[in-house]
Amino acid sequence: MKLTSFLRIALAVSAAASLVAGLTGGLARLGVVAPIGDVADMHGAIMASGFFGTLISLERAVADGRLVALLVPAMSAAGAVLLLCGYAEATAPLFLIAGLGLTTLTALATWKLPTLFTGLMTAAAALWPLGTIFWMSGKTLAEVGYVWLGFLILTVVAERIELSRLLRPTLAARGLLVVLVALFALALGLGQPWNGSFLLSLSLAGIALWLLKEDIALRTVRTHGFARFSALLLICGYGWLIVAAASLSLLPPGEAVYGHDAAIHAIAVGFILSMVFAHAPIILPAVTGAPVRYVPILYVPAALLQVAIGLRVTFDAMEATERLYCPAWLTIAAIVTYVALLLGTMAIRPRTAASV
Repeated sequence: MKLTSFLRIALAVSAAASLVAGLTGGLARLGVVAPIGDVADMHGAIMASGFFGTLISLERAVADGRLVALLVPAMSAAGAVLLLCGYAEATAPLFLIAGLGLTTLTALATWKLPTLFTGLMTAAAALWPLGTIFWMSGKTLAEVGYVWLGFLILTVVAERIELSRLLRPTLAARGLLVVLVALFALALGLGQPWNGSFLLSLSLAGIALWLLKEDIALRTVRTHGFARFSALLLICGYGWLIVAAASLSLLPPGEAVYGHDAAIHAIAVGFILSMVFAHAPIILPAVTGAPVRYVPILYVPAALLQVAIGLRVTFDAMEATERLYCPAWLTIAAIVTYVALLLGTMAIRPRTAASV
C-alpha cells in the first residue's frame, strides 16, 4: 500500500473515531451514558473540528494531490486525540494551525481557479480558525459553536454549487448568494445569536432558500436511484436550515432556555448530517478509495435521521428535557445503521450481467 493511501485511510479512521467520541459525549450530556473524560463538555469541538475538520481537510488535501497537504488533516486529527486525552489547551493551537492550513489550501485553489465555488470554500475554511481564535480568547464552546457550524454550512454551499454547476446560476443569483454569505459571516463575527439573532436568522434562511431554488436537487428528485435519494436528503437538509433560522428568531438562545439546543441540532443533525448521508456514497470512494455504493435500503437510516431531528426540535420547543434521550438514541441508530449498510456494500457486490 502506498504511503499516501495509508495516510488517507488512517486519517479517515481518526475522523471516524472522533465521530464516535463526539456522539458519546452528546449522550453523556443528556445523562444517558456515563461521561468519559471531557467528551461531554467538549463534544461540540470534537464533532466540528475533530470529525468534520479532519474529514473536510482530508478531502481538500486529496484534491490538492501533494503529500505535504495531508499535514493539514493530520494536525486536526492530532488535536482531536489531545482533546480526547483531556489536553484542551494544547488542542486549540493544533486546530488553529489546521484551520489556517485548510484556508491556505483553498486560497491556493482559488488563485489557480477563481470561481464562486473555490471562493466560497476559502470563506468557509476561514471560519474554522476564526472560531478557534474566539475559543482561545475565552469564549464558551456554545458561542464558538455557531462559527464552527458556519464553516460547515458554507462548505456545503460551496460543494453544492460545484455539484450543481450544470444549472449555471445567473449573475444576479450568484451576486445574491455573495451578499447572503457576507451577511452571514458578519453576523457570526458580531457574535450572533448571543448578541441578537436577526441578521443571522435572515442570512441563514436566505441561504437555505437560495439553495432550494438554485440546487439541481429539485430536478433530480424526480429521477430514481441514488440521484433521487440524495436529492430528498438535500431538500430535507435545506428545510432544517430554515427551521434553525426560525428557531433563532422565535427562541433566541440568549432568552429561551432551549432555543440554543433546537437551533444547534437543527443545523448539526438536520442539515449537516443530512448532507453527509446524501454525499457519502460518492465522497468516501473519492477520499479513501473504499468501494462503497448506494443501495435502496439506505432510505431506512435516512428516514430515521429525519424523525430523530424532528423529535429533538419538538421536545426542545416543549422544554421536555426528560424526553431528549429518545431522539438522541434515534440519531445514533440512524448513523450506525447507515455506516453498517455502507460497509456492507463493500462486501456484497452487485451481480454483473455475465454472472446472471
